[in-house]
Amino acid sequence: MQTASFAETIAAARLAVTSRATSTSTAPTAPAAPGSLTRWQARTRVENDARAAELPATALPRARAALSLPVSTPAPLAPTSRALNLTERPTEPPKPRMLALYPEEGTVRAARPLSRGELKLWLFLHRLAVDVGKERGYTHTPRQIALHCPAVTIAGALGITDRHLRRLAAGLERAGLLDCGGHAQQIGARSMYDGTLYAVLTLPGEEPPRLRAEDWRHNWRPDFEADVLGKTGAAAEMSGLSQAGAKPEDKYRAAKQRAAVPDAPSAPLWPSPDIFGPVNLRGVIEGIAALWRLHSSKRARAVGALASQIASALAESDRRRYWCGVIWQALTAQDEGRTGGLSALTAQFDRLAVDLREGAPWRSPGAVLAARWKGAM
Repeated sequence: MQTASFAETIAAARLAVTSRATSTSTAPTAPAAPGSLTRWQARTRVENDARAAELPATALPRARAALSLPVSTPAPLAPTSRALNLTERPTEPPKPRMLALYPEEGTVRAARPLSRGELKLWLFLHRLAVDVGKERGYTHTPRQIALHCPAVTIAGALGITDRHLRRLAAGLERAGLLDCGGHAQQIGARSMYDGTLYAVLTLPGEEPPRLRAEDWRHNWRPDFEADVLGKTGAAAEMSGLSQAGAKPEDKYRAAKQRAAVPDAPSAPLWPSPDIFGPVNLRGVIEGIAALWRLHSSKRARAVGALASQIASALAESDRRRYWCGVIWQALTAQDEGRTGGLSALTAQFDRLAVDLREGAPWRSPGAVLAARWKGAM
């Protein structure tokens, strides 16, 4: 046997290494598909075909295209009509909320003659009404503002007696600047006085202010029972301020705190429904329904209050007497069993409320209601 030389051995080794590198650099071929599938493989293929059928028509080509891309290149996202930018600011800022402006007391009082005491009370009540309107955040200047404040608080702030306060308030009522009355609340089995309601004129005009039925029904002092039981009401508060030698401005702030009622759970009443939002006739409809059940001795006062509520809701303060006549006419027809009674009047108000809720373009809803009522009679 002949021994190979060293050069031949090196050449043979180099050839072997080169042939091995060439064989490893070629791409591997895919294994041949099996001739038959197992039960598990067949079931998996059927489930995959079912899922692919549920996808949109464009989703499957996009998914296959994404899988065919190189690893370093992300799959392209579907184009959107507009990119979502969470930090984008609105192009137009919201309109600022402008609060109402109130004329001076001299402009509202006009040429009405007042005594010195009446003028002092008027200045106090007008300032109090304006501050209450600002606290409530009215955006339109109302014709009047209704507020609730114990008489002992106002009398203590002005340094007068309760009896003198009532006499001065009567003078302001005669001048057409004020409407007031005592307000009661049920505590247990007793009906107790909890303060005085004041309707203060805030815009110049000849029409005097008038307390509405909603003002009388409103719960102005939800903590009144606790004040009665704990003897911490307005009288105790003013007595403490007087003993401490409080200044008039401190007493006025106490009256403002009582009148604004910041802790009341019920929202303050709107002073004029014709300015603040759509006309709300639900209270009128409920008042008409409850009118027939009243005793005859209580009907006159209820009819007057309901007529005031209708005139205020329809922005017809000068037609209060007309609506009184309409209510009496319907009430009489209801008592005599004729057509055109309270049920017919309720139906007319209900129809008007639906029309206004649907945006009826009427400048005078009261005139439409009067014409319909005349046709129904």
